[in-house]
Amino acid sequence: IGYHYVILDIPLLFETRGLTRFMKYTVLVYCDPPTQLVRLMKRNGLGVAEAEARISSQLPLDEKRKWATHVIDNCGDRESTRRQVLRLHTQLEDSLHFLWARLAVGTAVAGLGGLVFLLIRHFIS
Repeated sequence: IGYHYVILDIPLLFETRGLTRFMKYTVLVYCDPPTQLVRLMKRNGLGVAEAEARISSQLPLDEKRKWATHVIDNCGDRESTRRQVLRLHTQLEDSLHFLWARLAVGTAVAGLGGLVFLLIRHFIS
């Protein structure tokens, strides 16, 4: 029942820090500053000054790395990043951290089902 994990793409997650307390794991996908600048300029059609201003308004990568429970290095090629993502996926899929929540939900559903059964049986007889 359900998924082992949910992915939320929140650009300023570490800057706000408010949501991190509700998350078991946080993943930072990072690249070196020169690559970050080039990619941002290309993706958003920004000039150097605009891109640098946007990057400087964020927490430094070293600070974000301290807050992240998992880090993916996106400096290399797509295949390297893909391997890291698959390794993390396997780790999260194999984790049993979700088990207690599922057991609690299953117990609650079974309890409610039993209660409904008893109420119906009581009103029928």
